[in-house]
Amino acid sequence: MRIALNGSRRRAFLFGRQAALRATNDLVDQLQEQLNKEREQHRFNVSEMQKEIAILIRDLMEARYQLARRDVVDAFRDTPSPSALKH
Repeated sequence: MRIALNGSRRRAFLFGRQAALRATNDLVDQLQEQLNKEREQHRFNVSEMQKEIAILIRDLMEARYQLARRDVVDAFRDTPSPSALKH
């Protein structure tokens, strides 16, 4: 059995449908805006982490340089003098 909608019920149904579509569209827009903000925050966080990593790598390279320099100085210090070998 099919129920035919009279004019006022049909208008009410269409109004409710349009209101639901608008609300859904507004929600989608809000979620899209939130997603864009979160993506922007993520990009910022990644760039800050990359800066921190670069600083840590620089510090590590400086420490390695200092150790290598110390090793060279120690090697020269521990090498016997050529003048001592002549005599």
